[in-house]
Amino acid sequence: MSLLERLKDFDAYTKPLDDFRVRTFAGGAVTLVSSAVIIFMFVSETLSFLSVDIVEQLYVDSTPAEQRVDVNFDITFPRLPCSVITIDVMDLSGDNQDDIRDDVYKISLLDGKEGNGVRQEVNINTSTASSVPASQVLCGSCYGAKEGCCNTCEEVKEAYMRKGWELINIETVEQCKSDLWVKKMSEHKNEGCRVYGKVQVAKVAGNFHIAPGDPLRAHRSHFHDLHSLSPSKFDTSHTVNHFSFGNSFPGKVYPLDGKFFGSARNSDGIMYQYHLKLVPTSYVFLDSTRNIFSHLFSVTTYQKDISQGASGLPGFFVQYEFSPLMVKYEERQQSLSTFLVSICAIIGGIFTVASLIDAFIYRSGRIISQKIALNKYT
Repeated sequence: MSLLERLKDFDAYTKPLDDFRVRTFAGGAVTLVSSAVIIFMFVSETLSFLSVDIVEQLYVDSTPAEQRVDVNFDITFPRLPCSVITIDVMDLSGDNQDDIRDDVYKISLLDGKEGNGVRQEVNINTSTASSVPASQVLCGSCYGAKEGCCNTCEEVKEAYMRKGWELINIETVEQCKSDLWVKKMSEHKNEGCRVYGKVQVAKVAGNFHIAPGDPLRAHRSHFHDLHSLSPSKFDTSHTVNHFSFGNSFPGKVYPLDGKFFGSARNSDGIMYQYHLKLVPTSYVFLDSTRNIFSHLFSVTTYQKDISQGASGLPGFFVQYEFSPLMVKYEERQQSLSTFLVSICAIIGGIFTVASLIDAFIYRSGRIISQKIALNKYT
């Protein structure tokens, strides 16, 4: 016996002659159904193989502490002029940035429509106030702060300072009608401002804010000089067009984007506070050649009415802190070997189950036919 003839003894798939094959309607139906199921499962498995899954993992943040984080912002203040707005950052490490101008842009708005855009070309240094000529005011009132004459705005302010009084309604003082800030608020009272850009902050807890007034520091304290204007003169209602920390990546969520904060009628003297919990985030793409470091955040909002005498400053205030944990998102795709094994398992499994169902139907039909025939002859 030749080697090829001996090879036949190992054939586990014996083939009956065509004359002994029996084809049934039930067998045809089972074949069509099983073929449809195989096609459906094959397409589903192929789509799953071609798709990219996102795997989420949690780690302790090990990125360098000196790493800087970008704060991207785009805020629209419909009733706050660009000329009075400043942007400041301060943190626990002592890294303070006052009146940030680099990479910050302002666009004036009139009735909600954008005007000319400028890159921080607004000068709001108004340390000197205009004097009222003596020919116009022979002996100006000091408004009860002292006896004698106060013929200039500065003299009124000095009198109030010596008395220990606070001058908060400078626009009602006759000598201050020509004060630059008073004129500015009067001339731009119907204007708004869109402020956008980015700033860099250290990876420590801090405060980022957009507020009116000149930023000043004294005794390690940060405050804004509103030039004796009442906080109620500043309507800080706003729309957050965009606010984020770090770079963008697929699926990143922006909790504040597209939201309006304030009242459509009156939002004067409101301090809008946002408490953010930042989670360092890493996103690894499928090809592993790109790795984006960013930050997700959750936010809690709070509003304080400064016009009612509460401490604070009207504006947009963000207080943030960083979580010690990092979330890692990694794109993964099914391997080719796993895909082929799944396809073989699907085809083999469905054909096996289909053959069992066909055999059961065929044998059950024969048994029933034999019983019917037996009853017929008896």
